[in-house]
Amino acid sequence: MPPRTLRSRLLLSYVAVILAGLLIVALALFGFAGVSDARLLPSLERLSAISRTNQRELLDLWQAGATGDDLQGLLLNTAEQTAVRILVVDANLQEIVFDTVETDDWVGDALTEVERPASLVMTDIGRDSIFGTFIHTNGTRWLVFAEPDPALRPALIFYAEPEPTAGEFFSAYFLRPLLYAGALAFLLAVLLAALVARSVVQPLRNLAVAAGAVARGDYDHRVPPRGPEEVRGVAESFNSMAAQVNATQSAQRDLVANVSHDLKTPLTAISGWSQALLDGTADTPDERRRAAETIFNEAGRMSRLVNDLLDLARLESGQFQLTEHFLDLGQVMIEVEHGLLPRARDKAIDLSLDIPNTPLVLGDHDRLVQVFTNLADNALTYTPAGGRVVLAVRQVNDTVEGVVSDTGPGIPEEELPRVFERFYRLEKSRARGEDGRRGSGLGLAIVEELVHAHGGRISVSSRVGQGTTFIVSLPTATAE
Repeated sequence: MPPRTLRSRLLLSYVAVILAGLLIVALALFGFAGVSDARLLPSLERLSAISRTNQRELLDLWQAGATGDDLQGLLLNTAEQTAVRILVVDANLQEIVFDTVETDDWVGDALTEVERPASLVMTDIGRDSIFGTFIHTNGTRWLVFAEPDPALRPALIFYAEPEPTAGEFFSAYFLRPLLYAGALAFLLAVLLAALVARSVVQPLRNLAVAAGAVARGDYDHRVPPRGPEEVRGVAESFNSMAAQVNATQSAQRDLVANVSHDLKTPLTAISGWSQALLDGTADTPDERRRAAETIFNEAGRMSRLVNDLLDLARLESGQFQLTEHFLDLGQVMIEVEHGLLPRARDKAIDLSLDIPNTPLVLGDHDRLVQVFTNLADNALTYTPAGGRVVLAVRQVNDTVEGVVSDTGPGIPEEELPRVFERFYRLEKSRARGEDGRRGSGLGLAIVEELVHAHGGRISVSSRVGQGTTFIVSLPTATAE
């Protein structure tokens, strides 16, 4: 079963890296031990030390008048105590005359082919020393050492032990340090995993708690951006998401309230005037006509609100399709101006055009008329009598800009970033225009979605007391 916690996963990853590193080092050292003569040096130094000690003892016995049996006894005792094989060879290395191993003695064998390791420099051994590898006729490899002593001639005394293999040398000199290093590295890995896990896990736990709080409806809950950079990035993204969710929820609550109010008002009017017609309260022709006009106007108001909601739902779901043609944006502005001119005259507002020749754009005629009609209608709504609204078209590089500017009261700077939000209305004092008309808060959101559907962008600038300008930028039909 794979580890479930971050701490255990970090620990396993660290341990895996440590083991891989130790394995690489071990293989390198093992390879070194297999090809290098250095593995022979410790054994040769040991044999050299045994030789020096033993030969001094032999000389002491010899000078004291010891017999040959006494000397052989000393050699046997030394071999037993030091676990080495002692061979006595004639001066010409032609024949082994004595062997401390009685069960498989080499007496009578020659000791002529001693392979000296050329790479070894034995500084503490005399120049006349004989040492190296001896391969016996039975195939075994032995490391032998002899230091000629004039007092012991004509014989040479060799001290021998099996040549250490690469594995033996590695086990004796490298294995334990590697195990110690591995244990220390493991402890450090545990500590490091705990520290790293703590710096990562705690911020993630905070994030989980915050996610649970948001899921329960606490959209104001935020996560402190702590821990590694990646975790801080996740926390910041979560906080941004929570803020957007909070804003969306707030906008939806506003939508419910606004739509409920906007539907309740016409429904109340329709219900009241219908009742007046039914019970005969509206008994004169003028009253009945007034009742019918009110019902008609309020029903139209409800229809517009429902259509706005449906348009926005289709735009947000991606089900909205454009019927695109090559269009002259100037002609679109002329249509918008003709449609709103009567209203502008009623309000004593100067509605004018500024339309030079510009390249064609690729767009949906009806939807672009809807975009600029909405913008111009808003301008007329908030511009007081005697003011001015200008519909302009201009080319900027590979784009054609449609501009709607007015001399109305302007929009406060702090509200500009939110004018295109769905269901957002300006401050309550501005929610109703100069002519008493009240918007649904959907118009500019629909305008923005339509502009984006055309591959364009929309921006707004405003100064309180001087007016507002909306700019719609659309790519030209020939632009890549």
